[in-house]
Amino acid sequence: MSAGWFHSKPFATRLIIVATVCDITGASFGYAVHPQLGVDPIMGVVYGLIAGTIPLGIWLSMQPEVRS
Repeated sequence: MSAGWFHSKPFATRLIIVATVCDITGASFGYAVHPQLGVDPIMGVVYGLIAGTIPLGIWLSMQPEVRS
């Protein structure tokens, strides 16, 4: 897959792809580090999901479709 494939998709599709990747990555990371945080596994997942919205928000703010 190249960047051309991703950019050829409609904006809504790209948003769903990025959100899915960020959510899965954040939830997995939160679950993996929950013992170091000293919280229950579900709270680690919640913290990971919250942290996963940061790259999504940055990506979203850089899109010309949103800025105009």
